[in-house]
Amino acid sequence: MREIPVQRAEQFYRPPPRLASDAWDHVPPAERVWRWYEHQAQRRLTVPSGMLLGKQVFARINHGRWVADCTCGSAQIVTPADPRFACPECGYGWVQVVFPKDPAAAEKAVTELVPAERNWWQAADTSWDRPPQPDEATRPQRQPRPGHPEGSAKLDLTLPDVPLPELPVPGLPDRKGV
Repeated sequence: MREIPVQRAEQFYRPPPRLASDAWDHVPPAERVWRWYEHQAQRRLTVPSGMLLGKQVFARINHGRWVADCTCGSAQIVTPADPRFACPECGYGWVQVVFPKDPAAAEKAVTELVPAERNWWQAADTSWDRPPQPDEATRPQRQPRPGHPEGSAKLDLTLPDVPLPELPVPGLPDRKGV
């Protein structure tokens, strides 16, 4: 499979085709979303000034893009090169984006997955319910298939021997008296 890098703000938010491809190179990456949003919405926006002290959002990889979620439910693509976030949807001011210590390692962890499955989040991010990231200790281990060499292992997905409850089939008589 061709390697597709995880998208960052500086690659995603590009000028419209009528402008030169480097027209926004002077705009800090975190502020490009505002230029892009102005173009998409066809209206001018006022970029917030100053930082909201003590506020932060966590960056996560979602379908191969670094994103940060706003309290309004919107999300924007972000970058570790400029770890700030402000929402053009609701006007929520600039806050610090918390990236992992090594963003490249998080990107490498999802590189082999298809883009729709490239999801990664920080364990400290409790902004919404999701299972903890699987680690090597909890990830199902591959078991070799009988009659095949070790190289062609397959996940063991057999269910434990637990009796399943008998559910009545709609439209058929109850079998309790039979």
